[in-house]
Amino acid sequence: MNATGGDSNINYQAEYQGNPYLPLWEYIPDGEPYVFEDPDNPGKLRLYVYGSHDTLKTEYCGKDLVVWSAPVEDLTDWRLDGVIFESVVNGSADTLYAPDVCLVEKDGKKTYYLYPNNQSWGRNSMVASSDRPDGPFTPVNFVEGSTTQTFGPLGFDPAVFVDDDGAVYGYWGFVSSWWARLDPENMSDLAPGENAKKNIPSYDEMMSDSYNPEDFNIVQDENVKKWGFFEASSIRKVGNKYVFIYSRNGLLDEPTGKNYNQLAYGYSDSPAGPWKYGGIIVDAAGEVIPDGSGGYQRTFNFGNTHGSICEVDGQWYVFYHRNIQTYARQAMVESITVDWDERPVSEGGEVRISTAEVTSNGFFTNGLNPYQRHSFAIASYMTNSYITPVYEQDATTLPLTLQTGAVVGIKYFNMDLDAPYDGDSVLEIELVPKGVKTDLDIYLRPASAVNTPVERDEELNIVSVGEGSFKLGSISLDESMPSEPTTFTVSASRISELSGQWAVFVVPTTKRNADLCELRYMQLVEK
Repeated sequence: MNATGGDSNINYQAEYQGNPYLPLWEYIPDGEPYVFEDPDNPGKLRLYVYGSHDTLKTEYCGKDLVVWSAPVEDLTDWRLDGVIFESVVNGSADTLYAPDVCLVEKDGKKTYYLYPNNQSWGRNSMVASSDRPDGPFTPVNFVEGSTTQTFGPLGFDPAVFVDDDGAVYGYWGFVSSWWARLDPENMSDLAPGENAKKNIPSYDEMMSDSYNPEDFNIVQDENVKKWGFFEASSIRKVGNKYVFIYSRNGLLDEPTGKNYNQLAYGYSDSPAGPWKYGGIIVDAAGEVIPDGSGGYQRTFNFGNTHGSICEVDGQWYVFYHRNIQTYARQAMVESITVDWDERPVSEGGEVRISTAEVTSNGFFTNGLNPYQRHSFAIASYMTNSYITPVYEQDATTLPLTLQTGAVVGIKYFNMDLDAPYDGDSVLEIELVPKGVKTDLDIYLRPASAVNTPVERDEELNIVSVGEGSFKLGSISLDESMPSEPTTFTVSASRISELSGQWAVFVVPTTKRNADLCELRYMQLVEK
């Protein structure tokens, strides 16, 4: 039985494309992606995503861990492989947080180790193993004679890496960052003669009057006050170098301000460091828009993020999560570029990872198909609006509620695709009115307009949603409309003139302070 009440191994083909890339009713934050061989199809590779499971609704995470997987050649064909681990002690299930997984191959045998991030007393160092990437996993490091207490140094948000020479490295921490070599014989304890050591500095440590960069496992250069570790340790090998990925607390003097929406990275010639600061891979709070008064506006919800990078079938991606509500976080992915030098870091060698934009594209790197039906719940630009979580497996959308002053956009659609019909197009939008009189202005915005501000007239009405945007048309709502799903159309004849990737934005015009409507679906159809 899986965590959502159905049978194990449920295949899921999304009715929409894009981000989040798992079903809209599923909430998998803290995703750690790995490509492993499919144990049921030798020689075939699958992408497995391990994360925590936001099912408790009023607090973070859940009482089980599940895994989703897809064949590397088709990253829309996702399968729920079911519950891989639960920790039940004296009839009560522990809450499990952000996990990690590593693979050990020895004498022709594959063993997968799960670090479930069980923070219950005495079990925060818990390790489990399986001979399959999809479990089930069984604890392997209980203290002798105990079924409730585990041994080992690993703490919050553990990450474990097995190097080519068989050496095992562990990383963990909340605010304070730690690392150590682990014993490869049990994958749990410190290696003989090893001690836990400080890894990279937190924001508070960097800003302390007593901060000494030499106390940390970092390159002593101009970046010693950029690190800002918060949590979410993750470790990968890239070429001949090693990359440490983490949730970063931004700096007050940066446009993003002090927050922990960012995944950042450092790189080294060794999993033991020292790490050289690399930069920000993705900021889950979305675009950073100048507000005209010296400040900045963000375009998605604030909240922690956690994830890593992974190369899948020749393409690199960053996996992270977005926060639609505090305890409902969804799995997101963006394409990135990753390259590196063969030279040692001490001689100027680098790992260069591009900074990803938060989009609705997911694995559809060339943009979404506008002629298919899309849920507005994949919107990747949201101000003055909110998404309501839905947990039923038959849900194909989540209500996106517009409030006064909202700007909502789905980024991006591929306008180079041929229409599946010969006539002109109209943009079809399904929504639920809320008894408020307002117009909804529909804009198109080119991908080149990222991080450019909206423009307003003298009466503070929005007249542009970014450089190069234009209004496609409007939808009029009034008080008499029933509060039920209703479909409206807007002429889309200008779309035939466009090329490249464009976003669709919805902007209400009323200044009445209220919930205005719920956006549900959109699609280009024949007039």
